[in-house]
Amino acid sequence: MTKALPSAQESAAHAARYQPDPTAPHPAAASDAMAATVLAHLITGPILYGAIGWLLDRWLGTSVLVVVGIVGGMALSLYVIWLRYGTSQAPPTDRATASTLGAQPHNEENQ
Repeated sequence: MTKALPSAQESAAHAARYQPDPTAPHPAAASDAMAATVLAHLITGPILYGAIGWLLDRWLGTSVLVVVGIVGGMALSLYVIWLRYGTSQAPPTDRATASTLGAQPHNEENQ
């Protein structure tokens, strides 16, 4: 059993879907930027909240808030990273063109 040739409309939709976007950044540059952003969150969270804890320690005369600030800053940094990069952000589907947005079945036995 052979697979039927796609229609002209299906071929045009397939070509438009997989055409590279010249305005999009190179995937390596995008991953480098994401890694730099994650590293910046991991560094600045504990430093910022540790500094706030240190200032509160100096003002209140305690010595515990700097540790709480560092640990809390790390936890908040990890939470922000998880929210931004760890959750699924699937693109919305348009009902009118749903056949061209999603993956098409390619198993010849089902056709």
